[in-house]
Amino acid sequence: MNSINRFRALVFRRSLALAVVALAGFGAGRPAAAQPGAGYWFAGSPLVFAKAQTRNAEVAVALDDPGLGKFLAKLGASIDHIPGQRFVTIASGDRRAISFTIGEAQFTNGDIRESAPFAPYVVGSTVYLPFTALAKALYVLPVADGATTVLQPQIAALDVRTRDRVTTVTVRAGIPLRFKRASGPSDDRLVLAFSGVASTLDAERRIGGSAEVHGVSIHAGGSVRNPTTIVTFQASPSVAHALLSSDTPNVVTIGFARPGISLAGVPVPDSGEPVAIASIPVRPYHPSGPATIPLLDPATIAANQYAPAGGIPPETALPPPPLAAPVTVTSIDVNPSDAGLGVRIGVSGAVRYEWHRLGDNRWYIDLKDALLGVPARDEQPSGSAVSGLRINQLNSDQNPTVRIALSLASPRHVDVSAADGGLVITVAATDDAQAQRVGAGRVSGGTIVAAVPLAGDAGDLWAAAARKPSHPAVPTNPKLIVIDPGHGGSDFGAVHNGLIEKNLALEISKRLRAVLLARGWQVKMTRDGDADVASPNASAHDELQARCDVANDAGARMFVSVHVNSFPTTEQHGTTTYYYKESDQALANAIHKRLLSIGTTDKGVRREQFYVIHHTTMPASLVETAFISNSDDAALLRSPDFLRRVALAIADGIGDYAASNPAGGTTTNGS
Repeated sequence: MNSINRFRALVFRRSLALAVVALAGFGAGRPAAAQPGAGYWFAGSPLVFAKAQTRNAEVAVALDDPGLGKFLAKLGASIDHIPGQRFVTIASGDRRAISFTIGEAQFTNGDIRESAPFAPYVVGSTVYLPFTALAKALYVLPVADGATTVLQPQIAALDVRTRDRVTTVTVRAGIPLRFKRASGPSDDRLVLAFSGVASTLDAERRIGGSAEVHGVSIHAGGSVRNPTTIVTFQASPSVAHALLSSDTPNVVTIGFARPGISLAGVPVPDSGEPVAIASIPVRPYHPSGPATIPLLDPATIAANQYAPAGGIPPETALPPPPLAAPVTVTSIDVNPSDAGLGVRIGVSGAVRYEWHRLGDNRWYIDLKDALLGVPARDEQPSGSAVSGLRINQLNSDQNPTVRIALSLASPRHVDVSAADGGLVITVAATDDAQAQRVGAGRVSGGTIVAAVPLAGDAGDLWAAAARKPSHPAVPTNPKLIVIDPGHGGSDFGAVHNGLIEKNLALEISKRLRAVLLARGWQVKMTRDGDADVASPNASAHDELQARCDVANDAGARMFVSVHVNSFPTTEQHGTTTYYYKESDQALANAIHKRLLSIGTTDKGVRREQFYVIHHTTMPASLVETAFISNSDDAALLRSPDFLRRVALAIADGIGDYAASNPAGGTTTNGS
């Protein structure tokens, strides 16, 4: 997993890491770490760990501790570990994969790289995890309340997206959300009171570029053990709002639209929880639609548990009823070939599924509300496609889930298809350079009645459905290049072999600026010193958006983010160049072609939904110059001549792109 994976918008890492900041509205509450055996309070009842230890003055909890199982179940999370394996994976309630590696203090939280106070370790046959790091990754903060430590779920992220006169606001939390509406149905302001959750997010957030919603206020109150967070959406006059689809009870999404815009959803009830409305079909807005927002009736909602990317019109609502009792996995047939693999799963009825692709070529699918009716399996199939196959039951009482996990030999294309009496997982012989990271669907009667890719940065299925193809933006300043040195200030990036990523990124960026200025370009840096771009300890979202704002506000012609790569083990090495938008690919290709001369291994040009190249409006690229975790690449990164050659190669690539893609009819480098 490369170090830049901390650059996605879903996760507000820094906000949750502020364990030394008192929570707003709680005068006596302060973050704390309990000692093993001390009392925890969580979700309205005591929580006791039977198997806990102390490591570096922090709590370590055993994977098989009943208290940990209770904690995860209430969050809608599950844990997976195969004895003898180094990896421990936790699926969070809001569809992130949190992956720990035994012996490694760094872990992945979704696509963000974080550090725990100590590495997971093994005593006998028992694996212990750093509990506080895990809790924070799951959006739960430990808060002292006298002699007891309260594990306090948080509203950890508030994502805003505006597109073509429609604004969606997504609230993400560590626990299934329950709310009451504290405003009238015709009020311009929508006020929701979320019970059982606190928040360390900024109290006031202004929303620029939206005519529908101009601000959101977040105020935490209540008591330490019974927190309440009031979220006020400050809408413009005459703007209607609706509760949009949520594929998980840990997420609430509200859509706001002006008259003349069609928006699928339901009226925001006086009280509710997203698990009850998770079946709202996803349908794109229609600028030429009626003057009022059509709200779907409960019968239509109940008939649509998921919807494909194009949406399901009400008149073609799917007939299958909501799932009830758990289904049973009745058979498992594994069919390896020389270069691929097929796994046929038999089930006793309709089943929901959700799959994840992790950064180290692991792929798994969870069958929801399912019981394993055949023996669990842990094997190494023949052939070259898959090095490991594991099938096991994650839970049997609450939220029963059957997981099928594959260790892929490379980033292979994986397909999920329906079959009579179940589904088939097919691993292809070829890699998928633009693979989705997460998806979900439902199989019923030998047909996948709905399969959707889940939006990676906001969990907003409606927005994914409404998304239109990207087109190159017309810059207002065709001579300006914005360079983004990765990390900085309170964010060190990767640290290995005596090197620090934020320092290397800044050094390369300064050299790149000098070359570009000499060639006639105008250059703006998101940072030109060791500083945060937004503010010290700002949320990851705000920090990344601040970098995008530098380029977007200036009307830059191109945006280039400079990074150094990292991996938990030392064998990975080389240079990778990333793009996301359709308009980014030519720039990434041009830069990478020039980078092939710097003396590192070619790791290719890849498409990834990194925040800074997703949310910049101009062609943008992100460069991972070399692996700081690899001794050979680290030796190169210590060389000033290597850093010079990296900067020169990026500048040459920018020039090549500009010559082939002139702005306003210009063809020279700096024109």
